[in-house]
Amino acid sequence: MEKQKYAVPALDKCFEIMEFLASSGKASTQAEIAKGISRSTNQIYRILVNLTENGYLTRDEFNGKYALSFKLYNLSRSISPLDEIRKQALPLMEDLAVRCQLSCQLFVLYQSQTMVLVQAKSPYCVSLNYAEGSRFSSLISNPGNVLLAHSNKDVQQMILRTEPSWQTFSEKEKRAFGNKLDTIAEAKQLDASSQHILGITESVCLVGQHEGKQIAALMISHLSHVNEVTDNRENLTLLRETANRLTTNLGL
Repeated sequence: MEKQKYAVPALDKCFEIMEFLASSGKASTQAEIAKGISRSTNQIYRILVNLTENGYLTRDEFNGKYALSFKLYNLSRSISPLDEIRKQALPLMEDLAVRCQLSCQLFVLYQSQTMVLVQAKSPYCVSLNYAEGSRFSSLISNPGNVLLAHSNKDVQQMILRTEPSWQTFSEKEKRAFGNKLDTIAEAKQLDASSQHILGITESVCLVGQHEGKQIAALMISHLSHVNEVTDNRENLTLLRETANRLTTNLGL
């Protein structure tokens, strides 16, 4: 209802044209574009003219076919995806850290490893610190496992081939790890002991969509305290809510 209330038909047609040309991957005539977006040629004529005059489309003078120019590409290159993720993530993560009294980190895949992109420190007197920019094995880390589980099979295999430890796995161990990734992918989260340090429980949630082009892993880290009976359910709920909000805010 809200979308109809504030709809701008000309702008809708503009987006439809550019998305059609991007998805088709080839230049198209006015008639082909109109057919592809279920519009009449008259409906899109002025839009095509304006997009061409503003440099977003090019038109071949000989065959009259339209194609996307490099203007959108150049605009997109002026925006750093990781900087945008950091900017969107930090306020939500700081709120999560305060509410959970735990430090939280956001991880992304970088050069086949799992990198700490941004951290929000816990206000509690004792907490864990992960240096931003630190990189971990995607095979032997909980956030790395979540990122692997939600990557497509080609990306998974490419990353695993770069892992020295993977080469030492038996076929049985490789199948077991594959089953573990399938379980994580189905749950969209992982709550497990740290694979690096004793006494730490790490809860990790996916940010983005399964096999999405851009995904991240949001993690809170819980230290075991003496005589403490831990009920982490409320923190897990807050973690999932924050991951979902970040996914929405980033349009992933």
